[in-house]
Amino acid sequence: MSNTLKNKAVLERYYEECLNKGNLDVIYEGAAEDHISHGTAPNGEEGVEHLKEWVRIQRASFPDLHVTVDDWILEGEKVVSRFTARGTHTGDPYEGIPAAGREFAVPGIVIDEFRDGVIVESWFSLDAFDLAKQLGAFG
Repeated sequence: MSNTLKNKAVLERYYEECLNKGNLDVIYEGAAEDHISHGTAPNGEEGVEHLKEWVRIQRASFPDLHVTVDDWILEGEKVVSRFTARGTHTGDPYEGIPAAGREFAVPGIVIDEFRDGVIVESWFSLDAFDLAKQLGAFG
């Protein structure tokens, strides 16, 4: 199996086990200790613990969170995932928005860069305005 396909397999496991099932420790298998995450905190945030906490917050707000990858683009040491995140806001407040049992479905894109089989840097993009609107932030 090529390195590119191995990198994709790391991400497939992350999406299924960590994001969809809540097994947060899977993060330690696929992300470098000094992983840098752009788009999950202002100006990027370092460390696998930040990534784990970010996922914990998502799952605490949306216990039924399910992420489906719609497209994969594999190029060298980078993997692009175009995804759709779906769930119901029945848990903790999210970004100041109280839970009201609203369902959401929003598309997004992540670019993950690998080194030696682990993710070293990620760029995450999602339409936060659309998510907030679906969660009822604007009335």
